[in-house]
Amino acid sequence: MLLLGSFAATLMGSLVGVGGGFIIIGILSIFLPINILIPVLAAILASIDLVRAIAFRRYLFKPIFYPFALGCIVGVAFGTFFFVSLPEKVIGTGLVALVGITLFTPVGANFNRLKYPYIWIGTTHSFLSTIFGFGGLFQSAILRTKLVNLQLTATLATSFLVLEILKINFYMIHGFDYTPYLGIILSAVGGAIPASLIGRKYAVNISDSFYRKFQKSIIGCIAISILAKVWL
Repeated sequence: MLLLGSFAATLMGSLVGVGGGFIIIGILSIFLPINILIPVLAAILASIDLVRAIAFRRYLFKPIFYPFALGCIVGVAFGTFFFVSLPEKVIGTGLVALVGITLFTPVGANFNRLKYPYIWIGTTHSFLSTIFGFGGLFQSAILRTKLVNLQLTATLATSFLVLEILKINFYMIHGFDYTPYLGIILSAVGGAIPASLIGRKYAVNISDSFYRKFQKSIIGCIAISILAKVWL
């Protein structure tokens, strides 16, 4: 199941930029408690984003990537302190609330009024992502730029790769052991590699208009499923 889910998540992420992480969250929530799911998710997403970042590396938009990565260092460092101290119910509820807020409000766009907006976006997004497994701000902001779909995919994948690597290291510093979950992580990687190659081939054929509408539709559908999982 995880192998197929990783394939679907990576293919979707390669074709439309975002949405894949939500599929992985849904699958992992079947097997793992939320306080274990979040660190394992970071390792799986890092593997998926590595493949996508390499496949789309020519299209990386560096003026956004570099300040975002710089902000992530601060955000992850502070986020891990809160993650290890919060109860599981708070983390799960926060994840659902954060998905809803970023889905229906252009939160990330508000940062564009600040000086060096992507440093602030990187700091805030990574802080939230480290605690809840989802940041949301970066996607919201970058979707409102004039980048074409290949640039969006490359910049999102490479930026999130740096974010997830930082999260993995800080989770380990705070005592999380990834050894028992290597099988889950490797299964996800096995599904990610072929999906990324397929996505790279066909992403160029997707119109920008469809690309952006489909992103929002996927986020909405999976947010509903997460709400059902938490509250029902």
